[in-house]
Amino acid sequence: MVIGKKPAVLLILLIAAAFRLIGINNVSPPGLEHDEVAHWLINRDILAGHHAVYFTEAYGHEAGFHYWQAGFMALLGDNVLALRLPAAFTGLLGVAVTFALARLLFGRTAALWAAGLLAVLFWPVFYSRLALRAISLPLLSGLSAYFWWRGWLGGGDKETRRQGDKETRRHLHTPTPLHPYLLGGLFAGLSLHTYTAGRAVPIFYGLFIVYLFLFHRPALRARWRGVALFFLVYAVVAAPLVIYLVTHSGAEFRIGEVDAPLRALWAGNWRPALENSLKIIGMFGFRGDPLWRQNVANLPVFDPLIALFFYLGLLVSLWQWRKQRHLFLILWLFTATIPSIVTIDAPSTIRISNALAVLTFFPVLGAQLIHFWGQLSTVYTKLSTGMGQKVGFSRQTPQVGARSVPGARSVPLETCGVLLLAGLLLFHAGRTANALFRTWPAAEEVQFVWQQALTEAAAYLDASDSNGPVAVGGWTPETMDPPTMLLTLRREDLTLRHFNPTQGLILPAGQPARLVRPAILPLDPALEALLIESGAPPQFIDSFVLYELNTSPPVQPQFPAETTFGNELTFLGHDLLTADPPQLLTYWRVTAPAAGPRRFFLHLVDDGGHPLAQDDRLAAPAEHWRPGDLIIQRHTLSPPAGGTFSLRLGVYNPVTEQRLLTAGGQEFVTLFP
Repeated sequence: MVIGKKPAVLLILLIAAAFRLIGINNVSPPGLEHDEVAHWLINRDILAGHHAVYFTEAYGHEAGFHYWQAGFMALLGDNVLALRLPAAFTGLLGVAVTFALARLLFGRTAALWAAGLLAVLFWPVFYSRLALRAISLPLLSGLSAYFWWRGWLGGGDKETRRQGDKETRRHLHTPTPLHPYLLGGLFAGLSLHTYTAGRAVPIFYGLFIVYLFLFHRPALRARWRGVALFFLVYAVVAAPLVIYLVTHSGAEFRIGEVDAPLRALWAGNWRPALENSLKIIGMFGFRGDPLWRQNVANLPVFDPLIALFFYLGLLVSLWQWRKQRHLFLILWLFTATIPSIVTIDAPSTIRISNALAVLTFFPVLGAQLIHFWGQLSTVYTKLSTGMGQKVGFSRQTPQVGARSVPGARSVPLETCGVLLLAGLLLFHAGRTANALFRTWPAAEEVQFVWQQALTEAAAYLDASDSNGPVAVGGWTPETMDPPTMLLTLRREDLTLRHFNPTQGLILPAGQPARLVRPAILPLDPALEALLIESGAPPQFIDSFVLYELNTSPPVQPQFPAETTFGNELTFLGHDLLTADPPQLLTYWRVTAPAAGPRRFFLHLVDDGGHPLAQDDRLAAPAEHWRPGDLIIQRHTLSPPAGGTFSLRLGVYNPVTEQRLLTAGGQEFVTLFP
């Protein structure tokens, strides 16, 4: 590189840190995704003393990264920054490991280019900014590869690093230290505890050992003690997770939802796996991951020129497959793609995340082909003037017989190559910055998945002077919305209720009260009209809508009632919106905190009391109720044609199915449309 080697490494790490840290706190991503919230909930369980080698929550999670995150939360508290910093630091360490491994295999200059590209590439930068565990896989598996080669090359001394594969011929019988193999096995075993795609790591090492046995048996024989120690430690560290998964066969039901290509493959149908393979080959330069939640949809991994270098580097390693380091890279890349080959939505960057440990080696190998043209200039001097030997990988040496042009200065090929590669890195840095801070967060799907509206609503509430009650509308009021707001909202003096705006409404007791909902999640029109009539018109603020209630709206149902259920709720009456099909609004007043989860049921029954249709739901979860709150629930039924019927309305516990009784001991009240 143009600058000193140590300053170059430091500069690369500083640039990598900037891309991974700037705006990480809800700028990009613009909010919290449900998987991130699920990580937070698991981490809280760890800090509360609940430990496991595998957590079954959220479709099943390996535990390793969660303990790393929990440590940050213990130090920094419950906040988004504490949740995402572990991923950022993990991604930054991954850049350092790529440099170390590339230096061991291909030299320091090649390592600088590989690490520099990884520092600014969108794929690793993106996953280093999410509070998800996938980014920890290439770090630990990359460390296992680094220590493997430290052991294989006799401890990683300067001579063996410089000689590369020549070492296998010169030092076949040289005793090699065992501690690198021990560390390599340790990190390989830990990689299995990071992310599901880590199951491909043992496949890789198994295939690589077969390759060494077939083509480099003397070298393998000379190192058998270290290799045996590697696999022994690997097995011991991986054993707890393997034993758990074998003895809990239903723990990973998520895999059964995405493994259609694998099932087709077992059935003898290769087409889905082959189609996925072609998509994965094309993802590096043509069409990338199709999902916005994992990428700028369809954005290739590399720009066209670096993609060309990548594919050339791939061909270089395939051509030199008998060299251990090249076959190592080919097998690593292939096995890293297996999780996406055998699952849906290929190419999936998150399932191919293990490729990040060696991904940028291939463009560097492709760029070395420029050396070939430099060599041609020594034979055909008319092709160039004053060319150097090797672009970015060695110093220029004058070429004998090169023709000079009078009055012109020759430009060394090394200088041209360095400038070209530096320009490509700068271009990729700009490409990543544009994708990260403009294109990706502006997509509607991203704003939806990362709950941008709730994040902005929380920031608004944090800055407001009022401490009155707040009702928060969202898609998942029973599950993910409450922890999302708990993690995002910094104030502790606000009492929150949660509801689904498409199904109903909760108006908090106490004034002034506020309601917020995402602008893209509409409120039921009848309920919107009720709020407007009560003097609370919608106020559109950024991506959320605000309603401010200064007075409690009057409750004047079309068919009034006064029936109490279980001393918790009083049924105040209902409105009949349409008769065919029956659509109703029911009004309820909370009289006491709920003793458990609740649901409203509306059953359409015939004259004999036999159910013909039903609508069981609750827009506002009971765990957030406060005495005095008003709940308005929308019900819709689809009765069969003909016949007479009546409606039965009541409340029950969805877990125990026990119904709340009225003061008269009845399980329901009867409504007649």
